[in-house]
Formats: sequence, structure tokens, C-alpha cells
Amino acid sequence: MKLVSFEINTALGKARRIGLPVDGDENGRIADLTGCYAAYLATETDEPTPRQIAGVRCPPDMIGWLKGAHKSREAAEQAGTWIANRLKDGNDPEGIDGERLVFARDNVKLLAPVPRPGAFRDFSIYQTHMSKADVPFHKTEHWYVTPPYYKGNCDTITGPEDTVPFPYYTERLDLEIELGIVVGKKGSNLTFEEAKEHIAGYTILIDPSCRDGYKREPFGPNKRKDFCTPMGPCLVTADAIDERNIDCSVSVDGETWWEGNTGEPRSFWAEHLVAYVSDNETLYPGDIIGTGTVGMGCSMDIHKWPQIGQKMTFTMDGIGSMTLEIEKGVDRVRHVDGMQGLLEYPGEDI
Repeated sequence: MKLVSFEINTALGKARRIGLPVDGDENGRIADLTGCYAAYLATETDEPTPRQIAGVRCPPDMIGWLKGAHKSREAAEQAGTWIANRLKDGNDPEGIDGERLVFARDNVKLLAPVPRPGAFRDFSIYQTHMSKADVPFHKTEHWYVTPPYYKGNCDTITGPEDTVPFPYYTERLDLEIELGIVVGKKGSNLTFEEAKEHIAGYTILIDPSCRDGYKREPFGPNKRKDFCTPMGPCLVTADAIDERNIDCSVSVDGETWWEGNTGEPRSFWAEHLVAYVSDNETLYPGDIIGTGTVGMGCSMDIHKWPQIGQKMTFTMDGIGSMTLEIEKGVDRVRHVDGMQGLLEYPGEDI
């Protein structure tokens, strides 16, 4: 099953909803999941309060839907079958009060599947990643047994139709293609088998990195990472895709820059990462975990660098693709270039 989060203009302003791609992928029509389930209950069952039940089983936000676990999944499947049958009959299905249920693709804006996750952690598990960089990253013994990750900024998550800013403080912007793991259930201290059951699905995650400024940020990435993290175009449920074998590619303005597969040499599978995070920490529905760059799917390894005005397309078979345009970032205050501090540099590092 594929699900999307989308935004649509209404008489009361912009509304965010969960959608079902009714034409097979995210480029076709989008059906409102909550409205379809309410209509299914009203027409196919004796449920006296279809809107209220739909609001619980298929709420219009992805984290709310994930919290419903198997009950929400069952409801989404019923809604999907109902709307598919109505469209097959050639009808223009309406909601309980005559509201529109199906929208043309150009009438909606796709958002990140989880527009604002509760937590975002990004690993690095692919052996060849950074192997061809100017200064190759050498994997230590610890890398093979304890997967490294950083915690990202959940407020900078963007969607498949948003642009990517090119910050003024970098000369080398690198958009890394990753597989995003969407957590579906709350849990902690999970075994590997238990962790499998906590994975709701997968999406494409792009990790934009500024490949300079390392001396400025000795405690980990902040300005180098915290300006944009695109995700999309949809969430594919875990039972509908094999995360160990997904062909993927990166192209720029129609030119293929890289092709690979999620099964390339890697230190851990998805359930291992989920279990590792859960060790003395609690995972929640809607948390996002990135696998890290797939193989050598980044500029540091292929030595091609995107520029302002270019469009980069990221594709993963079974999930879809998203094309992101790179635009000039805001350049107003330039604090990152350095500020006059309260102390004078003593002439040697302390």
C-alpha cells in the first residue's frame, strides 16, 4: 500500500490530509483517505457515526494514522477498495455530504509522508560511502558493530515539491540519496525480530550536506545539515517492498549521475537499526530513521556537484521519484562566516 500526505486549498484555508494514489502512483489522482473511509462506513455498513469513526481509524495526519496500527491499516484497505470500485464503475464518488473525495494531481501539493516527525536519526551503514572522497572515510572496527548516526532537525523536513536551498556558506552542496524507515509503533529495548514489527514502511530520504565547514562544527553537523531534509513522495508499507533490494538512481537535468541498489554491501538491515535506536531509548510512531547514503550515491564519491538552478531526480523502484530544484539560499546576515566574539583568540588552540 502507498500513502501520501498532501495539502489542498479550501474555503477555510490550506488543509493537510492523508491520500491514496488511486492511479497506481503519486503522479495520478489522489483520494482523501479519511473522507473515503467515512463514505465506506456510511454506504457499506450500519455504522451510525461514520465521520467520528473515520476520524479515529483514518485521521487526516500520518502520525495519527500510524498510531492506529493494524486497525488503521484495515480501515485504509477498506477505503481503498471502496474508492477503487467506485472509480471502476465510472462514477465520480462524493463524500457523505457531497464533498469531493478525489483530486487531480495538479490540485494538490505533496508533502513529506510524515510532515513533522517526532524524531529523525540518520545512520551511515554502506561500506563504499565516502570511499572515493577527497579524504576517504576509513571504517573502524566499531563501525562494523555499532552503526553511527546523528540526530537531525525535525523542523527542517521538506516534501517532494519543495525547493532545496544552496546555503551561501558552502561551495559544495551534496544531496545524498537514502532509504527512510518510518516507525509504526512505540517501543524500546527491542529484539531484531520485534524491531521488524515496528517498521511501518519506507520512503525516499535526501540528506543535503555542506561538504565544508568541518572545523567550524567540531561537535557534529549543525549548519552543515540543519537547513533542509526532503522526503517523499510517499510511504510504502513494509509488506509491499523488499528494503534489501531496491534499485535506485540519481539524475541531474536528465543526465544519470549514479545508479545503485539498497542491497549493496552494508553493515546492517533496517530492523537492526530500529533495534539499535531502541536500546534504552523509546521509539514512537512517525519517527524517521535514515540508512545513510546508498553506496556511492553522493557527490563526495562521484565528484559531480549540483549547482543553483539544476533539478535533481531521485528514484527508488517501488517507492517512486521526486525531482528537487536547487535555488539560491537566503543571504542576509552572514553570521556563519564568523562573528566578533567577546574573547580574543590567544594565538594558539587551548
